[in-house]
Amino acid sequence: MNNSRIKAGLIGSPLKKSLSPRIFKALSPLSGEKYSYALLETDGAGLGQTLKKIEREGWAGFNVTLPLKEKIIPFLDALSPGSEAVGAVNAVRIKDGKLEGHNTDTKAMSLALQEAGCRPRGRECVIWGAGGAARAAAWILASGGAETVHIHNRSVLRADGLMKGFSRMFPRTKFAIRKFTDPPAAASTVFINATPLGMYGSLADNLRFNGPHGSLYLDFTYDACARSLTPFLQNRAGKTISGIDLLIYQALKSSELYSGRPITAGDMVKLKDQIKSRLRKG
Repeated sequence: MNNSRIKAGLIGSPLKKSLSPRIFKALSPLSGEKYSYALLETDGAGLGQTLKKIEREGWAGFNVTLPLKEKIIPFLDALSPGSEAVGAVNAVRIKDGKLEGHNTDTKAMSLALQEAGCRPRGRECVIWGAGGAARAAAWILASGGAETVHIHNRSVLRADGLMKGFSRMFPRTKFAIRKFTDPPAAASTVFINATPLGMYGSLADNLRFNGPHGSLYLDFTYDACARSLTPFLQNRAGKTISGIDLLIYQALKSSELYSGRPITAGDMVKLKDQIKSRLRKG
């Protein structure tokens, strides 16, 4: 067991509903690592000052959420190949005074899809959103051989930037832009909510889900609004992947960066289930 405390935390805004401190608290006795995990409410304007504070306090690393997953990139000394390709960072390791950007969204989504037995190859897929989480989702779907990825977003310009970048990287996957409230393409069987809807509003009122039986629905959000929609989705989808699963997998992959200790694939699923159980108990 490591007796030294690992300082880490989360930056972004808003953070009041974040479960990350509870996840790392639950992880500490299970992994043998002692974590001190803080929340630093930060917007784009205050990012530079927040990073100076983190470095002064000797953090091992930190997670990044909205609205900073792309804004933080110019402040970093290095990017992992995955985060550079996706164009978004949600975990930063501090090593020898240098800030290294990583993307554990992609790794968490890959683990969750594997656990659900879902392979994107040949599928028609829908993503709501065009931010950092959506970019990670598009990367995983296209690299997994998805036939088509439909991007539903309020800002067509933002969605267009995502589409053009990934179209060049994945010429065999077709990317299409749709209005946020447009019904998904009829042949779609994978649905991903990469927006805050469900955290701060009613998901059912905003996302039109009409997939056939046997579809998969994955949601990056995790609070009561998202959970209340689960029965509705389960009636229409073969499988659902909750934001809780994704968030725990993200934390576990981040912990590997902060502690320097890898977690085996088998232990990854086991730890995820144990942490999820502890969160349910409060």
